[in-house]
Amino acid sequence: PYSTPDAVDQILNDPAAVAPLADDTKVDHFWLLVRALRAYMASEYSLGMLPLNGSIPDMKADTKGYIALQRIYKQKAAEDAAQFATHVARELTDAGLPADYISSDEVAVFCRNASNLRLLRFTSLHDEIEGDSLCATAENLVAADVASHYALFRASARFEDTHGRYPGVAAYPNDVEMLDDELVAGDAAQIIGIANELMAEWGLESTKVDEDLAMEFSRSGHCELHNISSMTGGIVSQEAIKLITHQYVPENSLCIVDGVKAKSYVAKI
Repeated sequence: PYSTPDAVDQILNDPAAVAPLADDTKVDHFWLLVRALRAYMASEYSLGMLPLNGSIPDMKADTKGYIALQRIYKQKAAEDAAQFATHVARELTDAGLPADYISSDEVAVFCRNASNLRLLRFTSLHDEIEGDSLCATAENLVAADVASHYALFRASARFEDTHGRYPGVAAYPNDVEMLDDELVAGDAAQIIGIANELMAEWGLESTKVDEDLAMEFSRSGHCELHNISSMTGGIVSQEAIKLITHQYVPENSLCIVDGVKAKSYVAKI
């Protein structure tokens, strides 16, 4: 039986797609198109199905049969697009907006990719650090086996705020004698305490920080190894290209690379 993709279904049922349009704000093109898509799918024409994009799925076929089927798909896609465009026009009229508020090209692209819609709501760095949003998603860190890594990164930053240096780094760069096991062990013990306090703030009291991992954090002295920097730089640039070109779906989650275990972890926070 036919079913709408979960990601698309979530968008169609998002409060922004259902709530009345506000009169005092600029109406977002995306949500106008989503509202039109809701109306389209509720119509007798659609029977609850998304518009056809006109692409034929992979199959074995002779040339004559393939061309005939391709013609049918394209014709149906054109009919669906025309029906969808009427719902867009109706939404614009109801909102008191001009007919050219959304271009025909944008309507066509949205219709053609209706089955691939994705909505990403990102958490700003300020909200992640200063807000309480992490309390609701902290369990995702545990599920991804990355709670200790993340807590120690945050603990290292808090340690630097207090001491003016990162764990494992001597107070005076030229003081080689300070870079010893005693300094590393002492700083590791401090960031373990800070990290466990952070865990408690996030509602993860039962999760304790990995002490061996804390020692690695302290021993590394906040250095940036060239191979790890190269890998993480590649990940970030790839995601930036997705956002700039509007091609493919960007990753909307935390990514941590563990060079010791040669593993990467992903968790939604």
